[in-house]
Amino acid sequence: MKKLLITLSLFLAFAFQSNAQYDKNVAIGLKVGEPLGLNIRKYFQYGDRAFDINFGTYGFLYGTNREYRKGVYQKSGIMFQSLYNWHYSLGKNEGLKVYYGFGGQINYRDYASEENIIGTRQDGEKHLSLGPAGNAGIEFDIPGNDVGVFLDGGVYTELVPDLLFLHPQINAGVRVNLVRR
Repeated sequence: MKKLLITLSLFLAFAFQSNAQYDKNVAIGLKVGEPLGLNIRKYFQYGDRAFDINFGTYGFLYGTNREYRKGVYQKSGIMFQSLYNWHYSLGKNEGLKVYYGFGGQINYRDYASEENIIGTRQDGEKHLSLGPAGNAGIEFDIPGNDVGVFLDGGVYTELVPDLLFLHPQINAGVRVNLVRR
């Protein structure tokens, strides 16, 4: 957790020092869905690329008690996700954009294997997993202010420890631009 906070602090320090040529620089928002949590976006160049950091729940809305390997996932966990996105305006409307991106995700939650269910540990064990993630979405910047709303969906594909375990992700949210040039 300490390393995560240090990494996040360095990212924000870098983000505020950027010499972006686009009028947006850094945005912070809330995602509601899967995952549910905080979104921080750093825009690059002319707004055609961005880097997203998402921190929140994993399995809160979908898959709280989902079959996994030789047992079940229990409860929801936490996740950290980073995605590099490409943005494109729809037509002549600069306020309406589509985007897609790729990156990675790390999850931490309870896993109860068959051995744990049969044995004395009914609560399961803490479990760390990681793999690539991808998303695509649409974003609308509300005219006259620094607020944007978005809807996106994607998939997380676990590589370790369960090769090719898929978890769909869909959410809506709102972002506020903190720094403008």
